Amino acid sequence: MSRVKQLDIITPQGDCGVLSRGSQFSFAYSTADAPREVSLVMPYDPTPSVSHVLHPIFDMNVPEGFLADQIKRRMAKHMQVDEMRLLSVIGGNQIGRLTYRNPLDAAVAVRAQVGLKEILSSDTSQGVFEFLVDTYFESGISGVQPKVLVPDLDKLTGTRKTMLSSDLIVKSGAEEYAHLAQNEFLCLEAARLAGLETPPFWLSESGELFVMGRFDLTESGRLGFEDMAVLLGLNKDPHDNYKYSQSYETLAAVVAQVCQHGDPLRELERLFSSVCLSVMVRNGDAHLKNFGVIYTHPDARETVQLAPVFDVTTTTVYDNYNPKSGRSLVDRTLAIKMNKVKTYPDRQQLIEFGRKHCAVEKPSLIIERIAEAMDQALVVHQKRVDGELFSAMQAEWDAGRMMALHDSVKSGPRRKPVVNK
Repeated sequence: MSRVKQLDIITPQGDCGVLSRGSQFSFAYSTADAPREVSLVMPYDPTPSVSHVLHPIFDMNVPEGFLADQIKRRMAKHMQVDEMRLLSVIGGNQIGRLTYRNPLDAAVAVRAQVGLKEILSSDTSQGVFEFLVDTYFESGISGVQPKVLVPDLDKLTGTRKTMLSSDLIVKSGAEEYAHLAQNEFLCLEAARLAGLETPPFWLSESGELFVMGRFDLTESGRLGFEDMAVLLGLNKDPHDNYKYSQSYETLAAVVAQVCQHGDPLRELERLFSSVCLSVMVRNGDAHLKNFGVIYTHPDARETVQLAPVFDVTTTTVYDNYNPKSGRSLVDRTLAIKMNKVKTYPDRQQLIEFGRKHCAVEKPSLIIERIAEAMDQALVVHQKRVDGELFSAMQAEWDAGRMMALHDSVKSGPRRKPVVNK
């Protein structure tokens, strides 16, 4: 099958332009209507935007990691699977407000076959997940962790079985990260109990699947979503280093800028709370793509706000194999820099970040609230978490809380993880 050379780009406000690929990628607006612009950082320009790599806003929607591998495995024998093909495959079944339509193909609605109740209650969670992957692999969501976008059959009534877009994100644990679904559930519970905004989320009864509702879907339609890599105009690189560039101070500056027409102080406080949570639960993967903003459309700047907390796990309970050294080590560094280093910050550094860069008047109160919520999450959900994982997370959380709550506490010795692979 021939390459996909052209895609129509559609927003909830209407058609907006054409993305094409020849020797380079080119995007040309078909309208000057501001609500139909594709991105907060790509305003209307009568001249086509040409680039040797895919524009960041479109690249954000290209499936990568687990789902990209699934699509390529099924299609590589019959066609060339490049970025344009991947966007053509997912259509509108991805996070955010953009839909990609191949003018040569007919639009296909997403058919719901499984409901949330069945996903959560199934005794064979892995079998359900494999079915969902086989059925809904043509969805756009990034990350190494096995995950898929799924329409919730329980939300449909009567004989209606199709939806415009999937509304659930279903995740399964990767082989090298034991009980990852339980890990993420416990971290998001701490966030919720601390008063941080989160999407609705669930852990299956078997503890094998983590399910999250999409934060970009509302009763009035799909919201725009742009991660920090898009807002900073960063292009993907072969080793994913772009996700781990910049700093949390840079993120605060971006939030202040893009949210300036809404309530920037509120959004900066939310950013600080989210960063504190990641620091205290020892989430070393809080990179640029795990922070972003949501909004109605680019011409409604007053609606821009920080996206809810998502993709938070305690990464320090797992070790990482280094093929060069032949050793497995625990990564005890931040995903991106704070105070010019990737070392986990102590209490004073965290408070300085809150006051100086996020304009938070009483950062210590937020730290204390998160610490209390972490303790509550451990008490309430101990029975739902594997014993070995629970002990490992409790030790990491204790160290994270002590370092954030007390000036005198220094980071402890490097420990091997206690979670078996």
